[in-house]
Amino acid sequence: MSADEGTVMASRLRRGTAAAAIAASVALALSGCIVMPPPLAPGASGGPGPSTPQAGQPLDFTPTGEDVDAALEPYYAQDVDWTLCAGGYTCGTIDAPMDWFTPEDGRSIEVSLIVRPADGEVWGSMLYNPGGPGASGLDYVQQYADYLVAPSVLEHYNLVGFDPRGVSRSTPITCYDDPRTLYDYLWEIPEDVPADPLSDEALQQQLDSAAEFGDACLQFTGEALQFMGTEQAASDMDLMRALLGEEQLQYLGVSYGTLLGATYADLFPEHVGRFVLDAAVAPDATDADGTLFQAGGFELALRNWMADCLSTDGCPFTAADVDGGMQQVGTLLSDLEASPLDASDGRRLGSSSMFTAVAANLYSPQQWGTLRDVFADVLAGDPDSAFAQADRYYGVNPDGTFADNSFEALIGVNCLDAPAVTDFDEVRANAQAIQQVAPTLWRQFSGMSTCAAWPFEATREPHVITAPGAEPIIVIGGLNDPATPYEQSVSLSEQLESGVLITVDAEGHSQYNQGNACVDDPVNEYFLTGTAPTANLDC
Repeated sequence: MSADEGTVMASRLRRGTAAAAIAASVALALSGCIVMPPPLAPGASGGPGPSTPQAGQPLDFTPTGEDVDAALEPYYAQDVDWTLCAGGYTCGTIDAPMDWFTPEDGRSIEVSLIVRPADGEVWGSMLYNPGGPGASGLDYVQQYADYLVAPSVLEHYNLVGFDPRGVSRSTPITCYDDPRTLYDYLWEIPEDVPADPLSDEALQQQLDSAAEFGDACLQFTGEALQFMGTEQAASDMDLMRALLGEEQLQYLGVSYGTLLGATYADLFPEHVGRFVLDAAVAPDATDADGTLFQAGGFELALRNWMADCLSTDGCPFTAADVDGGMQQVGTLLSDLEASPLDASDGRRLGSSSMFTAVAANLYSPQQWGTLRDVFADVLAGDPDSAFAQADRYYGVNPDGTFADNSFEALIGVNCLDAPAVTDFDEVRANAQAIQQVAPTLWRQFSGMSTCAAWPFEATREPHVITAPGAEPIIVIGGLNDPATPYEQSVSLSEQLESGVLITVDAEGHSQYNQGNACVDDPVNEYFLTGTAPTANLDC
């Protein structure tokens, strides 16, 4: 899985139907995939400025040296070995308590960071999180720093990417010793699937598979698995702040990164600096709420794609209108459920894997052309391009290995962040509600969550976050965002005492630094001057 989509797609994988569902919400046990950043706007540049460190000279930081509890002193006073890494960036690894609520036990984990130095006069450091949960902020900053924030911001801020605990280089969550195990979990279509995917038999089958997966994660990750929730990761961010020498934390979070940022603001409002939360997750959304949000979001995104497709030469659908086109999609998914297509590598494309390929290309209008091609191929009986897109989403390498642990991390974090629905009747009732908002895709969002059989109970209850006393926090929401639907951005901005909302009438997931001056100018102004909009904006 490449790094949520600026966001996050997640598979509520239920081996049985292997049905996928997408979720950026912390409340979901879904896997969040991140869309690669778009190119810079024409004429923009992000080249190094006059004060970029010379080769062989890593940045150094003076910790704040603040007064903390005795059990935390070894962490806040640690001497970080900052080293020069690829591209003239600075890398470091910090030790953090395994459990921030019992730091006195001495157990610790490692968290990895990378710093892209400011191009000019340094005003401070800014943390960046691309979403997931499960996306590597370290990789994002290393590979895409010049696309993530405006050149004017990079001029004065060191941009800090980090792998949250459980992700990639930070005490990673691991759920297998042979990558083929996960590969088969994602793609295998068993022969003994009950006809009714919401029957007691089917739901029990899904629950048993979830238990098997959770047990494997515990076996290969160990005791750290129970301490991978968002509140723990937000506490790590405060440690980063102090070790970077920042009294206030400057932060840009996308998708799940908005929940991480909001959680930080909830725990440490006095240390909130210039915060921007793009494509927001509602922190009070339950498991059922989050699934319902996303089902409606992807249904809307697919309808918008269909409208564009039907107006484009070469559209593989022949309906007279969008409703008819959506019916054709529904028929295709049903046909694949009943009769999967054989790919050239021996895999069978069912409705779940097809949905993954579809959803992966709804995060940005730039991907809509690819989706037309995928549909055309599948309608012609060729599933190879659909599997290529699904593999890209999950970060599957040509040899069947995985580029990272983003899928495992997404599940591991989300399962601790909100209680899952375990009652079969409630699962079926939720499916009925989902069908109302997503009549084409509802089956892909219905069923038993992987988290329903997780080895540990959730350590976080979804709740309203107000962050009293925090500096202004900008929340950005796109009206047609599929992964974190707009309603969630509205909710978060209204919950935060200092929240201000930028509404963007646009497709896609995440809106900052994508060439819309109505969005970019006030955000950049806030990062550079501390002046936030005094009222909500419509763009």
